[in-house]
Amino acid sequence: MAAGEWLARQDPMLIGADNSGVGARVSDLQLTRPPLAEQPAFEIHAMMLIQHGIHLLENLKLEGLAAARAYEFAFVVQPLKLKGGTGSTVAPIAIR
Repeated sequence: MAAGEWLARQDPMLIGADNSGVGARVSDLQLTRPPLAEQPAFEIHAMMLIQHGIHLLENLKLEGLAAARAYEFAFVVQPLKLKGGTGSTVAPIAIR
């Protein structure tokens, strides 16, 4: 949670990751946290989305950007317009 709080203080509008979940897996939390029934589900998701309004993108293909050392770029992404939807597939673009 401390890392999530630090990220939120940086005031991003979006956080992206190359994995399927921004935050720790429940199995990892079980090693250091109270029993599963006492753990809030998706703590980082709730913190970012609900408390701070920070959007999350997961499963990004970042290898090409890292290989090109592209650390600064314009980022364009447009979600599908789904009425009542809480997430969708996107086609992000990094423009250098």
